[in-house]
Amino acid sequence: MKRAVSQYQHGQRRLNDNDRPRIRSLHRAPLEDSITDRAQPSLLHEKYKGHRKGKVIGHGATAVIRLTELPARPALLTADLTTEHRPKTVIAVKAFRKRDHDESERQYRKRLTNEFCISKTLRHDHVVEMFDLMKDSKGRWCIAMEYCSGGDVFSILQKFDLNDGEIDCLFKQLLLGLHHMHRCGVAHRDIKPENLVMTATGVLKITDFGVADVVQSCFDDTERESYGRCGSEPYWSPELFAENQGYDGRALDIWSAAVTWHCLLYRQIPFVKASMEDPKYVNFLDERPARTWLPLSKCTDQEKDCLYQMFEPDPQLRWTSSQCLYSEYVENIQICRHGLTPDGASHRHHIAAV
Repeated sequence: MKRAVSQYQHGQRRLNDNDRPRIRSLHRAPLEDSITDRAQPSLLHEKYKGHRKGKVIGHGATAVIRLTELPARPALLTADLTTEHRPKTVIAVKAFRKRDHDESERQYRKRLTNEFCISKTLRHDHVVEMFDLMKDSKGRWCIAMEYCSGGDVFSILQKFDLNDGEIDCLFKQLLLGLHHMHRCGVAHRDIKPENLVMTATGVLKITDFGVADVVQSCFDDTERESYGRCGSEPYWSPELFAENQGYDGRALDIWSAAVTWHCLLYRQIPFVKASMEDPKYVNFLDERPARTWLPLSKCTDQEKDCLYQMFEPDPQLRWTSSQCLYSEYVENIQICRHGLTPDGASHRHHIAAV
């Protein structure tokens, strides 16, 4: 078992509802202005005729996510729905709240299309699929997307301890999703258990691209820096605490993934903030050179090699998603498909299918 002595857990702050997102964002909106000036969007009740509203499954400062039941044979499904999705009768619809008072209508529309267009292009097994951007009968902007009925990882961690096999499986699935995003030139910038959801068969998918940033497009020879603090402080990498500086958005994702690994194992964050203001972070810096940091004390040498490099305070030395995936630790992890690993072992993941 990778978990260290219980005294360590007693000294940390448990994950609870107060740790849910406190998002502060600064969008760069890399999309062309013409996106927000195109023809009028589709309407939810016209695109999905006969749909029925279901229960609310998520809500925050910027949006509400509700289940939407479609007719058994929907007449007007978007052509983007693949054969895999056509038989499904339930999708999730994210309805955005009204724009902020200090935000123009143009900025508001650009922010929403930015989130949709970024996530729409990232088709991958470990990224939630987006179907449509449209308006509902109340004139609110909505995104229709894949519904993952297994629940979010944050909720699972509040109720269950995961075994080593489940932790490793989820961790590798997260890294696979991140690796695909980073190869596409996108930094998520808000990786944490709340933004990881599970399918009914135990597949982890990354969701919520509200603060994602295009750091390298097909027209860029080099990566661009990200600006603006966003997401939740306990998942920020140390460089975000420097004032008014750009940072590597993909390196931030790797640090956040390491913090998420800690949450998977201990069901709590390692530090409130990765800055010298936090004594627990100072203790981490003191123990890191000798690799004696207590949370990793029960890990194998291969696990330490990877995790210490993900918990690297210097973003230029921090491992990339490729280095993580090709590390001896992660390469040897067997991820499950439909609840089973290649050797036939079962991974429950404590999914709570609805």
